[in-house]
Amino acid sequence: MDAMDRIRAEMKNVKTPSEHNVVYKDECMFSYDTPFSSGGVAVNLSTWQGFGEDFVALDHERSSNSLYLLQKWKAVAKTPEEEEAELAAIKAASTDGSIVIGTSPNKIEKEHWILVMPERTLLPYPNPDAPMVVSQACDAVIAHSGSRIQEGVSAYVEEFEAKESKYAKELVQLPSEGKRIPSDPKQWKCDETGVTENLWLNLSTGYIGSGRRQWDGSGGNGAAERHYEATGKQYPLVVKLGTITANGADVFSYAADENDMVIDPLLPQHLAHWGIDIMSLEKTEKSMAELQVQMNFEHDFSKITEHGEDLEILSGPGLVGIANLGNSCYVNSVMQCLMTVPEVKARYPDASETLFRTAPENPANDFPVQMAKFGTGLLTDRYATPPADDGPAAVEEVCVRPGMFKSLVGRGHPEFSTGRQQDAAEYFQHLLAFATKSERIAKDRLPAGPDTADLFSQTFEERLECMASHQVRYSTSTGNILNLTIPMEAAINNSEYKEYQDKKRAKTVPEDSEVVVAKVPFEACFDRLVADEVIPDFLSPATKAVGLAKKTLRFATFPRYLVLKMNRYYYSDNWEPLKMEVEVRVPEELDLEEYRAKGLQDGEVELPKDEPQAAAAAEPEIDMAMVQQLMSMGFSENGCKRAVKAVGQNGVEAASEWIFGHMEDPDFNDPLPAPGGAAAAGDSAEASPELIGNLTMLGFTDEQAKAALVSTGNNPERAADWLFSRMDNLDAAVAEALASAGGGGGAPAEAAPVDDGPGKYSLFGIVSHLGKNTGSGHYVAHVKKDGRWVIFNDRKVGLSKAPPLDVGYMYFFKRNE
Repeated sequence: MDAMDRIRAEMKNVKTPSEHNVVYKDECMFSYDTPFSSGGVAVNLSTWQGFGEDFVALDHERSSNSLYLLQKWKAVAKTPEEEEAELAAIKAASTDGSIVIGTSPNKIEKEHWILVMPERTLLPYPNPDAPMVVSQACDAVIAHSGSRIQEGVSAYVEEFEAKESKYAKELVQLPSEGKRIPSDPKQWKCDETGVTENLWLNLSTGYIGSGRRQWDGSGGNGAAERHYEATGKQYPLVVKLGTITANGADVFSYAADENDMVIDPLLPQHLAHWGIDIMSLEKTEKSMAELQVQMNFEHDFSKITEHGEDLEILSGPGLVGIANLGNSCYVNSVMQCLMTVPEVKARYPDASETLFRTAPENPANDFPVQMAKFGTGLLTDRYATPPADDGPAAVEEVCVRPGMFKSLVGRGHPEFSTGRQQDAAEYFQHLLAFATKSERIAKDRLPAGPDTADLFSQTFEERLECMASHQVRYSTSTGNILNLTIPMEAAINNSEYKEYQDKKRAKTVPEDSEVVVAKVPFEACFDRLVADEVIPDFLSPATKAVGLAKKTLRFATFPRYLVLKMNRYYYSDNWEPLKMEVEVRVPEELDLEEYRAKGLQDGEVELPKDEPQAAAAAEPEIDMAMVQQLMSMGFSENGCKRAVKAVGQNGVEAASEWIFGHMEDPDFNDPLPAPGGAAAAGDSAEASPELIGNLTMLGFTDEQAKAALVSTGNNPERAADWLFSRMDNLDAAVAEALASAGGGGGAPAEAAPVDDGPGKYSLFGIVSHLGKNTGSGHYVAHVKKDGRWVIFNDRKVGLSKAPPLDVGYMYFFKRNE
C-alpha cells in the first residue's frame, strides 16, 4: 500500500477545526518543541494536538490516529534588497507623512508535510493528490491562530470589556446608491491606496480604508481615519473586514469621546445596508485582540531590564531561562525556586515518562503532565544550549515557554487568568493549593512521597494567657509562608532616613545626593513575630470578666522547606499601594530552635473552654460591604473577613489598621471557623452516600468526606472548599471535626505525623521585586546552584555577583538535617 492509499485508509478519523476549536499547533503537549525546533511539531489531524519529534510515536500509540500535519518553520534574515523593497512599499502607501519606524529583519519560511504514522512517511503539502477532507483539515490548521494566541486572547478579552457605542443605535447611513461590498475577500482593497490587508469599512459611508499604523511600522497606513476626518468627523464607526462572522466582528469608534473598540448592537442591519450578509462570511483576518496578544509574544520583554549585562552568561541543565509571556515574571521566578526542590524534581520531571504515558485525553489540562514538562524543560539539557545552527530562531530554543502551564494553573482565577502583573507570594500559595487538589486526583499516577504543599507546611503554636487568672490556652494553626513585618522604627539609621524623607517631601534633595534607605536588622523583624502581644478587652472564660490577655507565637513544627516573606508593601494615606524604602539583610543560615513550642508546662492551668451556645450567640454579623472595600485594596477575602469581625462597626480604616497589624498571623488567610464549633453547621446530620461519593471521587477518603460534610451542613461545594483549605493538616482537622460531631459515624482518625526536624536552615532561593508595588514592576529569581548564586531574569541566566540578600521579597530555605 503506497502512502496515498494509507492516507485514504486513515482519513475517516480526520476532523477540520473551526476558529472556535482549540488547536495546539504552537508547541508540543509534552515538551517545549515548537515548529522552529529541528524536528518541528506534528499536529494530530483528529485531536488537533501538537507533538514534537520525540513524542509523535507516543501520541500515535495513545490515540490510534495516524495522520498528522508536520510544521517546520525557520527564521532567516531578509536580504538587503528584500528589506529595501518592503520599506519602499510602506513609504509608498503612506500619504500622511507618518514616520516609518522599520520592518522586521527576519522572515519566516514555513514548510508543511503530511506525516503518516507509524511508518513516519512524509508527503509534501500542499499536495494535489491529497483527499479533500485531509486538505481541508490541513488548511484549517495552518490558518488557525493556535492555542497560544487563543489563550492570550482569552486573558486580554477578560481585561478589555468593550462598551456599546453611543453612536450605534442612531447611526446615520448614507444611501448606498447600488454600492455593494463584495463577499469575496480577494476583491477588498483600500479606496485610497489599494492595499489589501487591515481594511476597515465605514458603516456610514461604505468607504473602505486601511487601519492605523502601529508603533513598530506594522499595520495600515491610516486611510480609514483620514476619511473620518475628511468627512467632518461625522461618521465614527468602522468595522474590520475579515473579522466578520455570525458571532460579530471588530468595531472601532474614531469619536474623540470613545476612540476605542466598541460594540454595535445593530451590526447585522448596518452591514446589510452595504450588501453584507453576516451569516455568510468567514473570518480571514486576525482580530484586534489576537493582534495585541501577538505583539506581546513577539516583543522582547527582557529589554526592560539590562542589569545583568556584564554578568557571565550561564547555560546547561538547571540553567535554563523562561520566556516572559507578558507580565508572567512572577510565575517564572517562583518556578525557578520550586523546581530546585529535589522532592518536586522526583515527583514530576523524573517521573515524566509515566506521567506522559498515563495522561488524560487532553494533556494540556493535566497538572502532573504540565509540571513534568516544565521541570524537564528547566532541568535537562534539551533547551539548555542554543541549537548548532545558531540563527535568528535560536532564542526560541534557549528557554522554555510555559503557556499551557500558566493557562492551566490560572484558569478561572480572577487575577492569575489575566495578563496583569501579580503578587508572587500569592501565586505561590495558589499554586500549592492547585497542586494539592491535582495531586489528590492523580495520586495513583504519581510516585510515592509527600504532597508538594506538605514540603512547605509548618505548624504554629499560639499560647494565650489570661493576665487576671494566669490560666492559659494552647492552639495550633498551619501555614506555608512565614510573614515578617518590618518595623521601620528599628532602623539603625533612623535619623538619617527621616531627614532624607523630610527633604523629599519638601523637594529639597540635591540632585547629586545618594538615596538614603532605611536599614532594619533582620533580628528586629523576627523579634516582632515572636514578641508577646497584649490583647485588650479579652473576655476571660475563667474570670467571666473583660481584661487583658497575652498572646505568644512559637513553632510547633519546622517544615522541610521554609518560605519567608518580607512584608515590604503598605498603603499610603490615600490608599495607594507603595513599597517601603528599606533594606533588611536576611542571613543565609537560620537557627530557629530557640523558638520551638513547648506545649502545656507543669504548673500551667488551662482556660475553660468557651460554651458553644454563648459563642454562637455572640458571633457578630460580618459586613460584606466592608469586606469588598478591603478586598479592592488587594487583601484576601478571608483576611478581610477576619479584620471586619475583629473591629466590628468601627469602619474600613480601623479594619485596614487591623490587617496591617495581623498580616503575619499564620491563620490570616484561613477561612473563619464555623460559629459555635465545627458541628454547629450540620447538627451532626448523617451525610448521604451520594454526597460522600462525590468527594471521594476527588481523591479523599470516606472519613475525610464525612468530616467535611458534617462541618458544612452537608453542603457539597462548601465541603470541597473545607477539605482543600485544610490540606496542610487535614488529618488533624478531620479528627477534630469528627470528635466535635460526636464521632461522625466512627472513632476519629489518628492525625498523621507532621514532617518535623531541626529548626536550622540554609538559604537557596530569593524572589526579588523591582517596582513600586506587587501589582506592577518586575520579578527576578536568584537560586543557589552548586555553591554559587545564579540570577534568573526571565530568559537571561547569569552568574550573580551580589544576590539581593537585603532587598528580597520571598526567601526559600532548606532545613539542615
